[in-house]
Amino acid sequence: MSATTTTTAGTHILVIPYPAQGHLIPLLDLTHRLCVRGFIITVVVTPKNLHLLQPLISNSPSIKTLVLPFPNSPDVPPGVENVKDLPPGIPNSVVMGALRALHDPLVDWFQSHLSPPHVILSDFFTGWTHHLAQQLGIPRLVFYSSGACLILVTNWLWDHFSLLEPADSDLVTISDIPNSPSFFYRQLPPIFRRYWENKSKMGFIKDGMTANNSSWGGIFNSFGALEGRCLEHLKEENGHSRLWAVGPLLPSEDVSGRGGSPSIPTDQVLEWLDAFSESSVVYICFGSQVSLTQPQCEELAVGIEKSGARFIWCVKVDGSGGEYGVVPIEFEERTAERGLVIKGWAPQVAILKHRAVGAFLTHCGWNSVLEGIIAGVTLLAWPMAGDQFVNSKMLIHDMGVAVLVCEGPDTVPDSDHLARALSESVSSARPEKARAAELQKAAMNALKEGGSSKKDLEDLVEELSALSNEKIGR
Repeated sequence: MSATTTTTAGTHILVIPYPAQGHLIPLLDLTHRLCVRGFIITVVVTPKNLHLLQPLISNSPSIKTLVLPFPNSPDVPPGVENVKDLPPGIPNSVVMGALRALHDPLVDWFQSHLSPPHVILSDFFTGWTHHLAQQLGIPRLVFYSSGACLILVTNWLWDHFSLLEPADSDLVTISDIPNSPSFFYRQLPPIFRRYWENKSKMGFIKDGMTANNSSWGGIFNSFGALEGRCLEHLKEENGHSRLWAVGPLLPSEDVSGRGGSPSIPTDQVLEWLDAFSESSVVYICFGSQVSLTQPQCEELAVGIEKSGARFIWCVKVDGSGGEYGVVPIEFEERTAERGLVIKGWAPQVAILKHRAVGAFLTHCGWNSVLEGIIAGVTLLAWPMAGDQFVNSKMLIHDMGVAVLVCEGPDTVPDSDHLARALSESVSSARPEKARAAELQKAAMNALKEGGSSKKDLEDLVEELSALSNEKIGR
């Protein structure tokens, strides 16, 4: 469906993001796609996160913002409104808990609005908005900034967690879902560990996650060729077909400042890459929340040097006084002819799309996974926490596009093993590279006219358009 206001005019969507880059960026990409189709959109945002919406607003001036103060909470340090700004050791579940206090201000705003929303579109970490939507008498759409496989795993865990005996060495088999994957307890999303350790205080997490399954519908940043079986299984679990896979959700064009301000101009990075041959550079980045320890940084640096590979290494900068690892002294000087170290936010999408980049050493966060897939690069997996073990297992064992090089937030990699993996990822015809090219083609086809994601987006637009005319049941 082309951008139009013919059928969508009048449908008002209230978008409630979760303030973490990995959640916020794809939801804003989806919001832009809905905006150009004529929907009226209001995005809820706290003051310190307003700047993250500027690229979206500048490209979609019809989008309105509802700026609400971040709720006071004894668990959240003063001034923190984004997960990436949490000091080390404080879990993002404290932000999940604090945001629930936005319920009453949103009710007040809704009841005083001349043209209130017809639907709430909110992140799956804000499950409390399902109850908000029920109170307001409107449907709620869940946005999953993760894969469908993860949701199958977490649904199973919530159903069976009381039967588990948690110990780090326990192997948990997630039965009754495609491929029945197994994980050690320590590899499961930390949210379960926190719930288990303090059920009385963390019960809101289970309530929010299970409320997602009761919501009117769900949208996944995924596509059929990647997760078709999991998506169909979820539809069976939920008892309806209102689940749409519209990914990969990437910007239609490179947007400066998308998710953050690059610490180095994009043009400068691309110019540096222009000097190298096709698929000869490894891009190394662990996302906005993962921070390597000093021993990990040092061993990674040794592995990079031993590999002889050309590289871009994006290093997280410590702005909170925590103990983040730093690049070893003189490493940049010794590798200056074949490497570039970016300290801070990097223009990741632009880097991965460049012809010179052939491999991506990643923590396997879902956005990074999709950005790597759409770029057709070989993925070198180092899962740390969260959804990353689920994602990496699917990429390695089910899709065959990734190679495991290390795992765990505290594990120090073997520099020799890492060096071989880095070197081989750009210098040999590994089978993963060919399969990555096939998956890239499937992802691109999903977004084209007649593709699975394009069809799902068109169907979603049609369903949302009907809401203002009350043509569907609630």
